[in-house]
Amino acid sequence: MARLRDLLSLAYLLAVLGLAGATLLPKLTVRFAPVELEAQPVVVAVTGAVQRPGVYTLPSGARVADALEQAGGPTLDADLLALDLAAPVGDGETLHVPHASPSRVKVSLNRATLEELEALPGIGPTKARRIMEYRPYLRVEDLLRVPGIGEKTLERLRPYVMP
Repeated sequence: MARLRDLLSLAYLLAVLGLAGATLLPKLTVRFAPVELEAQPVVVAVTGAVQRPGVYTLPSGARVADALEQAGGPTLDADLLALDLAAPVGDGETLHVPHASPSRVKVSLNRATLEELEALPGIGPTKARRIMEYRPYLRVEDLLRVPGIGEKTLERLRPYVMP
């Protein structure tokens, strides 16, 4: 019994000394200095259906659309639906702009919406509206009736359209 009392007294004494010692120790303050990260430019290779394929330096946070703009924009036969124009580009990345495949489903000149017509190579809002105004089409060649569409435009559109 005396031995138990001695052990409890010793434990109590150690606890008191530990608490007293902890209050006497100097407090350590840790400070973190902010590290300023400088945004590094990214270098991107742009290939495929663009006006000026090449390697371009863009600011950090640049998007696919920015890389296309640096490369002079897409060619008329670029398949922009295959790209996410809002996606960020990374350093050392190669951005390939595919050429549109004529094997895709053809757009019906008689049933296409304004948006579908505008997606055709070389067709903007004005020509799309004119195409709709000159309906119906019995043959693709009937596009030549539309003001602003000549032989060159017709040949460019031929793989993508049907009456």
